Amino acid sequence: MPGSGYAVDLYQAGRSLGAGLLLTRCFVLTANHCLRYLSGDEERVSVRLGDGTAVGGRVCRRVEEADLALIEVLEPELVPLALPVGDLPRRGDRWRGLHRPSLSDPHLGGHVDADAVDYTCVGGGRIQAMQLVAEQALGDYSGYSGGPVERECTRTYEPALLGVLIEQYPDRQAPERAANVLFAVPLREVMNRFPHFRTDHLLRALEPPASTRERTGREEEQSATRGVVAAPPVVVPPPADEAPAPEVPSAPVSVDTAVAKGEALLSALKEWSERGLIDPAQIAGLQVHVAKNVIDLALGGEGT
Repeated sequence: MPGSGYAVDLYQAGRSLGAGLLLTRCFVLTANHCLRYLSGDEERVSVRLGDGTAVGGRVCRRVEEADLALIEVLEPELVPLALPVGDLPRRGDRWRGLHRPSLSDPHLGGHVDADAVDYTCVGGGRIQAMQLVAEQALGDYSGYSGGPVERECTRTYEPALLGVLIEQYPDRQAPERAANVLFAVPLREVMNRFPHFRTDHLLRALEPPASTRERTGREEEQSATRGVVAAPPVVVPPPADEAPAPEVPSAPVSVDTAVAKGEALLSALKEWSERGLIDPAQIAGLQVHVAKNVIDLALGGEGT
C-alpha cells in the first residue's frame, strides 16, 4: 500500500510486485528486483497511486547492475501534482519510509549512517549508496524495496526525497535474518544511471551567442593581462552647434515571422514534454509565456 503522496504500488495481473515512487508525472522509479516476477518480455504493469487510482505503466529501462528500473507512466494526465522535492542525504539525517507492504506492517524509520559509500549490490554493480539504520528490527524487510526514503522535517531542513530503498543486509550471526542495516540509492546516482533525466543539451539555450561570448572573453583576457579593469568607453559629445542624430527605431518583426517562431517553440515544448524532459504541468504556463512574446514581437517589442 502506498504511504502518501508520490509513493506507489506496482501490480501485474492483480499480483503485487513491490513499491515505487513518482520522480515526475511521467516516470516511476523502483528497485529492479521488484520486477523479477514479470513473465518473459512482459513490460506492462499497473501503477496504483496514493489515492487508489490505477494507471498503466511500461517498463522502459532496467539497470540491473545497480538494481534500478524506470517505468513510464502511460496516462500522466491522471497523476496528481504531489511530486517530491529532492535533496542530498547527510550523515545523521532522520529518515522515514513512505511505503509499507500492508496495513499490518510498521512504517520504517531511523537515521542515515553514511551518505555515500561504495557498495556492491545484488545485481553485481558498484554504486554510491546510502547506508541506513532502521529502528525497527524486523529481521526481514521484504516488501519495502522500491519505496521512497524521505528526510524527516527538522528545524534546519524541510522534508525531502533522498533516494529509493533497494536492499537489506543479512545478519552475520544469523544469515537467515536481516540486520537493521539497509541500503538505498540516492537521487544523484539515479540521475547518473538514467539518460532520461539528462538535460545538459537544453542548457545551451541559456548561453549567449558565440559572438558575444568571444567578445566578452577577449575583453576579460585583455583586462587580466593589464591587471586592471577595462575602463568604460568615452563618449565624445557632438559640437554644441550640431544636433545629435535622431535614434532610428528598429523595424517590428512581421506577424508571420513572430507566429512562425512561436509555433516552432511550442512544437519543441510539446516534444520535450512527451519525452519526459519537462513536467506536463508546466506546459500551460510556458505556452502562455510564448504567446505573450509572439504578440510583443509582432508589435515591435524585443520579447523576453
